[in-house]
Amino acid sequence: GGAFVTSVVMYPADVVRAICMSNPGTGAGAALKGFVEAHGVMGFVKQGLVAEVTRASISRAIKFFMQPIVHRAIYNKPETQGTPISKGLAGAIGTVPEVIAISPLENIKLAAQLDKEGRFSGSADIARHIMKTRGFGGLMIGYAGMQVRQCLWTGGFFLTLDWYKQGVAGVTSNKLAQDVLSGFAAGATGTAMNCWTDVCRSVVQKKALADTFDPAIPRPSALAPLNPGPFFATAGEIMGARGLTGLYSGVGPKMIHLGGSGAILAVLMPRFKTMWFDMMGLC
Repeated sequence: GGAFVTSVVMYPADVVRAICMSNPGTGAGAALKGFVEAHGVMGFVKQGLVAEVTRASISRAIKFFMQPIVHRAIYNKPETQGTPISKGLAGAIGTVPEVIAISPLENIKLAAQLDKEGRFSGSADIARHIMKTRGFGGLMIGYAGMQVRQCLWTGGFFLTLDWYKQGVAGVTSNKLAQDVLSGFAAGATGTAMNCWTDVCRSVVQKKALADTFDPAIPRPSALAPLNPGPFFATAGEIMGARGLTGLYSGVGPKMIHLGGSGAILAVLMPRFKTMWFDMMGLC
């Protein structure tokens, strides 16, 4: 429920982030103006919102479900008894099934957000087009970059969350406020660590999706999305052309988007995770 509400409320920020990141150098204001001119305000509902709500719900559910399981498997003790490093490492490793699950939705959402020409009539139409031109592997375009992105954000989030909680405790005694503030700070820290990866994978995915409309370009291998080469090559190209600021295009909207996501995770995890694992007898 929290993931659903957050996805809907924060979707405009996610749209602006996607446009800025897939077009390094584009400002947030220009991105917002261009999107509204192309799709109208209702574009925030029609262009990829369903894919984003589904993606975010799956992503956050797997994220806080897997982290304690991985922690126990590696260290043979619950994550509540772990160190910041052990919690961060468990969170990063636990993103593998998460990224596999959300990659198709990431591609569908990005295609909808960047569809200025109105080529697609909805998420199902995008999925059919990708499957027809690139096969199932096309739904995994940019997997390598997304895996690095999720590892860095999730690892950074769990690595710093307790540290921020300790700091915030000295400011307010309200437990909910502590969770919200520390979660936002940990989410923003994860963003500082992974923003460059989102820029690079967005550029890679934008080009790969554009290539699907050119029949002269041969269909890549189904294993091509696993190749990190194009991802790191794009990072080098952006760094050479625009410097570090190019790799952090759209960092403002992304901070807001994922800071909010971090706050939601910090609020939900201690309230639902214990209940779930007690019910399942996993703790």
